[in-house]
Amino acid sequence: MTFTNTRDRRSGVRRMLTMVAAAAIGLGGSVIAAQPAAAVDTDFYVDCAAPSNGTGTQASPWNALAAVNAPTFGPGDRILFKSGTTCTGQIEPKGSGVPGNPIEMGAYGTGAKPILTAAGATGAVITLRNVQQWEVSGLELRNPAAAPDYRSGILAINSSGGVLRHIQITDMTISQISGYSGGWYSRNAGVGIQTDHTTPVSTFDDIVIAGNTFDRVDRIAIAVTPDRDGEGTGLTTGVKIRNNVIRYSGGDDILVVKGQGALIEGNDAAYGGTKSNWACPPSGQYCNGASASIWMAGSLDTVVQGNSSVCHVNESDGQAFDVDWGNRNTLIQYNYSRNNRGGFILIMPPINVSGEPMSRVPSDGTVIRYNISEDDTRTDPCPVQPRSNGPRDVIHFAGSVPNRAGSASAQPDIYNNTIYIPQNRGTYVIGSRSGVNTNGSFLFRNNLVVNYGTGGYVNTTGSTYANNLLYGTAHSTAPTAGTITEDPQLTGPLPTGATGMAGIEAFRPVASSPAARAGVTIANNGGRDLFGTTLPTAAPGIGAFEATLPNPIQNSGFDSGSLGAWATSGSGTTSSVSSVSPARGTHAVQTGAANSGVQQTVSGLVPGATYRLTATLRVQTADEQIALGVKNYGGTEAYAKTTSSVNTPIALTFTMGASSTAATVYCYKNSGTGAGYCDAFSLVRVTAPTNLVANAGFETGVLTPWAATGSNASATSVSASGASSGSFGLVTGASSSGAQQTVGGLAPSTTYVLTGWLRAAAGESIALGVKGAGAAEAFRSVSGATYSPASIAFTTGSASTTATIYCYKNSGSSTGACDELTLTKLG
Repeated sequence: MTFTNTRDRRSGVRRMLTMVAAAAIGLGGSVIAAQPAAAVDTDFYVDCAAPSNGTGTQASPWNALAAVNAPTFGPGDRILFKSGTTCTGQIEPKGSGVPGNPIEMGAYGTGAKPILTAAGATGAVITLRNVQQWEVSGLELRNPAAAPDYRSGILAINSSGGVLRHIQITDMTISQISGYSGGWYSRNAGVGIQTDHTTPVSTFDDIVIAGNTFDRVDRIAIAVTPDRDGEGTGLTTGVKIRNNVIRYSGGDDILVVKGQGALIEGNDAAYGGTKSNWACPPSGQYCNGASASIWMAGSLDTVVQGNSSVCHVNESDGQAFDVDWGNRNTLIQYNYSRNNRGGFILIMPPINVSGEPMSRVPSDGTVIRYNISEDDTRTDPCPVQPRSNGPRDVIHFAGSVPNRAGSASAQPDIYNNTIYIPQNRGTYVIGSRSGVNTNGSFLFRNNLVVNYGTGGYVNTTGSTYANNLLYGTAHSTAPTAGTITEDPQLTGPLPTGATGMAGIEAFRPVASSPAARAGVTIANNGGRDLFGTTLPTAAPGIGAFEATLPNPIQNSGFDSGSLGAWATSGSGTTSSVSSVSPARGTHAVQTGAANSGVQQTVSGLVPGATYRLTATLRVQTADEQIALGVKNYGGTEAYAKTTSSVNTPIALTFTMGASSTAATVYCYKNSGTGAGYCDAFSLVRVTAPTNLVANAGFETGVLTPWAATGSNASATSVSASGASSGSFGLVTGASSSGAQQTVGGLAPSTTYVLTGWLRAAAGESIALGVKGAGAAEAFRSVSGATYSPASIAFTTGSASTTATIYCYKNSGSSTGACDELTLTKLG
């Protein structure tokens, strides 16, 4: 902040009370002695451009930093530096404020922030030693030098043997701090808060570091730590590190060691870790070349939320976030990680720090939720690069997984995160420095992973995987229990070059996404997604976002436990809501065996608009049929059927009549001996309904522009025997036979839907697929001799404008058929 020349003076009575209080502040019997105070609520002015040193008034300002070191300041005093000036030297002021009446240091006048530079001297530009109730704001600090040494911007030190309260540092610009980039943290920091090893112990309480800008600080922008590793200091409490912008740190960006209840929130860090292995103190002193962007060690109840970390390039660790040794109840949520060399997060096993028992206890209570990791481990897009490479995992265990015996939350709990790995990456989703196998276990639930690379998952014993959506390149180590492998239908386009939280909405699934309402319910999940959307009480979505595009179908997943807006239909056994094997969430609708279903009239639709209706259907008895349909919309009734006994996504597209605003959607089982099941209804308007497939129904009677494929391509033909409707359809050979068409004119980073009607033969299958779209090849198989629909949603690559669609029968002894293919843009 910049102070003006006027102020509201506190009352003399209040000043007398606070001076008395200053003599008695302390915890645990420790007392911070009062210092002789200057005049009541005095403003002291510093103008280093003044020709002579004055008395410290605005009319006669001090002109050197040495003058600030002489008096002992008291509650309500302010030390003000003239804007637009530069002072050279170092400050170690004396005196403390009291609660509600701190000592303040800032600027006066107009113009650029005052610059205070130590000009390469060892130590901090501003040292706050054994003082409390200080607020520093609105200054620019520098300490550049040709060679590294112990240097900081602001260093607050507590060796008092008691609790010092309230150090607030805001709106500062701290740059060019030439510290040891591999040296101890708080003494090589933009802002260092340090508790020295003393008996009785020394601790801080109420530390606020907010709204500052850090640029090219070695080692670290913000460090709240003891003076060294090891037992002997208490836990610093009330730490809030908020909304700071950090660029090009030589090592780490933010660190809390031996803290309790620290909040690290809304910080924007980028391009750090460039010098961590470059400069250590002389031999025998602390030296650690590894760095991560934001991390904690030996701390309790730390919350890390709403931060972004981009392009941290240290090759020893290099992660965006790190849950290091001896932590309990660490919460990492709502953060964005992109292009960090070491990945999204590091989780450390116990280690052996001399004299530090906490380091040998596994961390527990670690929760990692509702974060986004985009293209982590790849630094090509970054303005800085590592000199060498280390482990390449999005989630990295540096050895065994920490599981604390006897803890109620012993395992790391990783849920509702979104991870994106582009093509040509060897990045593992979850890896370990131990190799492909490691000890310990973790929970991995409701995560959305789009992985077009070749990396997989570390093998453990006892880990729990549930309700994850894993899309892209298949990997043999990927979990299969409860896994969905369909296209998540992300909004896109995927961002490039973003810092801060820009671009994260590209990772939001649309309403028709299979991720919607497909997650397992997790207690105490925070109540909201990364974007602030309130989470449902049951069956949340998969990934960091709830799919929130409007779905006009009410009670679409039946998770209310009742039919709600649905009405039963048919003359058979009345349909009901069942908890037996729902496709998503907790419930589905169960029809009777024959002449039984449910329907709902959906209003508020747009006349003449095209909609895509989707649901997941199955039958209890294989080869019986159940249908998804729509009627009363101003057009011919349309439906799609499946004979599958496993949950199968079904889709159909229809166009509203010119004056129609409502449609009746339904699920219906016409005949058979077993029940049918329907779940996860969605209705999405399709803004570009044009079918992009040429000769989509083969009604020309010839194959062109389709091309026959496979080693038995000559068996592919167009024939009346292949028609599901109309006069003609595609007929494949019995095996290694099909046809494909390359469709042009597509938009990059855009979602399309491919549908078709296919049949094979009893006990055989045929596939509808897409490839060459800048994404992983995807296909859907249809089994049996009855025509059934297949639907694939896919998103084109960031530079892709074409896709090759195909129908193909791989094996068997009978021909197959495909007909009525459509390719439409979803939106």
